[in-house]
Amino acid sequence: MTIVYRRASEYDLDKIVELQDKNLVSVLVDSDKADGFLSGSFTAQQFGRMNEDLGIAVCLEGAELLGFLCAGTVEYNRAFGLPAAMIARYPLITYRGRTLDQWQSYVAGPVCVAREQRGKGIFVGLYDQIFQLLPQEYELTVTLVSLSNPRSIQAHKKVGLESVDEFKFDGRDFTLMVRPVRI
Repeated sequence: MTIVYRRASEYDLDKIVELQDKNLVSVLVDSDKADGFLSGSFTAQQFGRMNEDLGIAVCLEGAELLGFLCAGTVEYNRAFGLPAAMIARYPLITYRGRTLDQWQSYVAGPVCVAREQRGKGIFVGLYDQIFQLLPQEYELTVTLVSLSNPRSIQAHKKVGLESVDEFKFDGRDFTLMVRPVRI
């Protein structure tokens, strides 16, 4: 079967929740966390609003969801505790001569690739798809990754994101990573 990347449809939302729920830090045993995890969860309705806001890229093989990557506006993400904590730091962080709040940015994430599909280039393919979905005015990709998730940090570095800040939220340590949308 052929692997397809596209914008999520309403029919993908339950599959996105299912994949998310299998990869939450709260449900994984410690040995599985080294392979990557998600720090927070969303409902199908919240994913639907994210998809309407900027978009969700999905990777499918037939009807099977292999991965997803969400993109949301800064305004949309202010409604959620962890991304809101990251966004509050924007005026304090300088990247290429400008503070983050001076960039036209969007928030990438969450992103998840099915465990058995990792290491096959799907993560990079999802970012390539989301860059195609974004309106032209966006200059900067911003995301956060748990410092206890080195696999995700490495995957983000592979697509060109770099760490520019670290912060704490609910007693956990995160890195804030950025990359220009168009390189």
